[in-house]
Amino acid sequence: MKLINVMSPTESPYTTINPGKEVIIETEDCFSGMMRKEEDYSPEVMEKALELICPVCGPIVVKGAKPGDWVKIKIEDIECGDYAISVLGRKYSAIGEELGEDRIRVVPIKNREVIFNEKIKFPVRPMVGTIGTTPKIGMPKSNLQGRYCGNVDCPSISIGNTVYIPVFIEGAYIYVGDVHAIQGDGEMINPFETPATIRMTIDIDRSNTSEGKWPRVITENTIETIAVDRDFYQAAKIALFEMLKWMVDEFGFDFDDAAYMCGQIANARPCQIVNERHSARCVVEKKYLFYK
Repeated sequence: MKLINVMSPTESPYTTINPGKEVIIETEDCFSGMMRKEEDYSPEVMEKALELICPVCGPIVVKGAKPGDWVKIKIEDIECGDYAISVLGRKYSAIGEELGEDRIRVVPIKNREVIFNEKIKFPVRPMVGTIGTTPKIGMPKSNLQGRYCGNVDCPSISIGNTVYIPVFIEGAYIYVGDVHAIQGDGEMINPFETPATIRMTIDIDRSNTSEGKWPRVITENTIETIAVDRDFYQAAKIALFEMLKWMVDEFGFDFDDAAYMCGQIANARPCQIVNERHSARCVVEKKYLFYK
């Protein structure tokens, strides 16, 4: 597999598809597979891994996708690799200096469980940490985030759910990577990273314009908006306002009613707080959306 660490319009396509087609893509762990066992770690190896931190695979070019469209990506399945790696250290958590010097833990994955130790096992709950389209201007590193989505580390971008991402250039140029075998409601400390095989169906949605909007996720029971800012509070505010606009534009709510509703039933949730730019989401249960 070819590993890339930018969302670029100049890379040769991984594949070019018609809308509505299924794609299977293999991804590497966040550290480019350089530390598959704990004995592989050294400061020199870590430094080299950081040069290609959060590698992605792609681009997937979608025929007919144009600026203002959404790409609609349903995550059909995620198959984790046979190991997972987590790093403790200054750069990989929300508590920085308290964790001291870098060290790693590599654990096996067997029978869809993360084997933490002899007593503790976690059922895998895989999610796609980085998925995004290519912006019109610039080639952001794959560990960054924005309206194009990117490294938002949203737990809801997982099996059975659908993420909607704005399109900025013809073909969309989608990149994918950074699967976590399991992660809490927000990435506070580096979760268990794993190589993976992702199966997804990619389509185009033109039911409304994506211009000026942020990524969205639809799950079985919820709708969710994702936003990014250097200040987590601001990211949460943006996600809330995006939710209000969505409720007005597509579910027929009066703005005041949408705001009153969100005051009662919307949930502000973190996605990722370990990086300089934080991602947050606003979550509303579908059962409250029958307004029209």
